[in-house]
Order: sequence, then structure tokens, then C-alpha cells
Amino acid sequence: MNPMIKPTVISMPLLVASVLVGLGAAYLVPATMANWPAPAWLTTIASVFLVLLALLALRWIIKVRQARQWNKNAQLQWQQLEVARRTGGTTAEVTVLSVQEVQPTGAWVTINWDQFGYQQPAWIEGRGGTYWPGSVLLITPDPAQVHIGQPWPPTYRIAETDCRAVAPAVGQLALR
Repeated sequence: MNPMIKPTVISMPLLVASVLVGLGAAYLVPATMANWPAPAWLTTIASVFLVLLALLALRWIIKVRQARQWNKNAQLQWQQLEVARRTGGTTAEVTVLSVQEVQPTGAWVTINWDQFGYQQPAWIEGRGGTYWPGSVLLITPDPAQVHIGQPWPPTYRIAETDCRAVAPAVGQLALR
């Protein structure tokens, strides 16, 4: 599971199941109570619908809590990124667009230089969890690789020590 992608709260299967089970419970529970002592089959079916309704409510609660926790984590990560930007000297933001290959010492990825809109292949050293698609990395550009007035290197290398902070790109949109 990619921690840089915001978890969804609403899904079509969950919504449809909630509506169907809710309507069934709204019909069967009052029907059971109105016909008390109700036949065993009606009581059983009404009980099953109540249990399903409780399980679906629990699933909704879990999904909402996960989304809230993700939002809190995204806010913290962006606050850390902003602090690192203010205190880190010359920095640049790059977004990991895709991961081609993960190796024990790093990963081959495609990055987008956010300030320039330039996409290129890159090698990111180690640092577990930084090479998820949708990650925004605050890096210190390597002057040995980037020169004003010269072409971009064919493949950019991001050293582990050059990565100052990481935050989800989706979280940036929610905070600004």
C-alpha cells in the first residue's frame, strides 16, 4: 500500500451494500417488532441484517479514521518539508512519478522537477519509503550534476544525504 496516496472513504461496493442493508434492516426490524412474537425465520433474517448493518458501520468508521490519520500525517510531513526548506539553503522539489525498479541500495524512478516541469529518469539512494509514486522530495541539488546554461544530465542521482524531507503530493493540494 502506497502511503503517499490518500485512502478513499467512499467506494461503490461499500455504498451499495450500506444502502441495501440499511433499507433491509429499516424494513425487517420494525416488521419483526410489529409481529411479535415473530416467526423464527423473520427474527433470524432481521438479526442478520442488524449484524451486517453493525459491521458496515464499523467499516465506515475505520475508513473515516484512516483518512483523518492520513491527513494528519500529510500535514506533519508538509510542515517538516517547509521547515527543511527554510533551514536547508538551496533546495528543489521533485515529484516521483513512477518507480521502475527497486534495489537494495535504492530505486530507479522517473522524477518531475516541480519548479521547471522537467521529467527525467533518476536513481534515488537507499532511504526506505521515499521512492513511492506520488512522493514529493525536497532535495539539495547536486552542483556537480546541474549547471546553469548546460543540458540536464541524462539520469539524475539523488544521494540519500541530499534528501531533506518527503511528503505526499496529494497532501500538498489539500493544505494549500
